[in-house]
Amino acid sequence: MIDEFYMNGLRWRVRFTYPTDPVLVDRTGTLTIGVTDSATMTIYLSNELYGEKLNRVFIHELGHAALFSFDLISDLHRMVKRKYWLEAEEWACNFLADYSGMIFGVAKDVLGNRFMYVEPYGIERLVA
Repeated sequence: MIDEFYMNGLRWRVRFTYPTDPVLVDRTGTLTIGVTDSATMTIYLSNELYGEKLNRVFIHELGHAALFSFDLISDLHRMVKRKYWLEAEEWACNFLADYSGMIFGVAKDVLGNRFMYVEPYGIERLVA
């Protein structure tokens, strides 16, 4: 298992830690099971996560990393009133965690061998 990855040229780390580690306290002051820290470019996950719960939480946190790495936060902030910024960010990351597998599964089923995963910068080059 790797413990780092690159997203839009930015290096992110993944660290598993014990469930009461203060790094798992989110921006609202709540102890959680996963946190993305854009200051340290690190995704922290409880080491008690496994299976489908681990998949869902990690994809959710990857959503936060993508919002930061591709500067999508500024787009979200432009479209949503300030008092809803955090709620909108969490909704977007939950959407990814809950539905991305099904969406990509259907795309692969329908397109078969023509299906390919495309990174955002690849799409921009094809459209431009």
